[in-house]
Amino acid sequence: MATISIRNLILCLFVSGNLLLVSCEDKKKTGAPQKYNGPMMVTDNLSIMLSDSGKTTIKVTTAKQIKLQNEDEIYPKTVYVTFFDKNGVEYSSLRGDSGRYFRNEGLYKVMGNVFFFNRLQQQSLSTDLLNWSSTRKIIYTDYPFIIKTRFDEIHGIGMEADQDFTHYTMRKTKGVFAIDSLETGGAAEVDTTSN
Repeated sequence: MATISIRNLILCLFVSGNLLLVSCEDKKKTGAPQKYNGPMMVTDNLSIMLSDSGKTTIKVTTAKQIKLQNEDEIYPKTVYVTFFDKNGVEYSSLRGDSGRYFRNEGLYKVMGNVFFFNRLQQQSLSTDLLNWSSTRKIIYTDYPFIIKTRFDEIHGIGMEADQDFTHYTMRKTKGVFAIDSLETGGAAEVDTTSN
């Protein structure tokens, strides 16, 4: 009799253990699925070439790119953007400590020690944040900026320019800079510090 009881006891423990394992597995399967919110892709040493009619027009280079689930991109390290003319000659460059690309808007934000330089016009722009709309082909900022040309240094808050930096509009400017005067036939200085 003792053997039958031990045998029954072992059988009961075995069946109970299996039921316990099966019920634990069922709880795992019935929980809500977890949605992955991390990056879709991480790329090191990225170099992107954009072209028009088979000719390179823009080159974006950075040490790291993080592509998010919504296809926006984060550039946590220094980002460089180079602009080329129709003959493939570099005419402008843009540099910042970090950046971000908003896919739905076609908008790049370059942040931290931003420096934009137009080699043809010998003009530079320094600011802390610069937006570049690749669809509208403009650059703009609402932050304080400094524009330097061969003759002038202009300070202001807020500006917009075409992406080749040949034409620009500035807000809240101050400084002394030269302009052509029709009356004098030469350069005249205009003080904008009262604006």
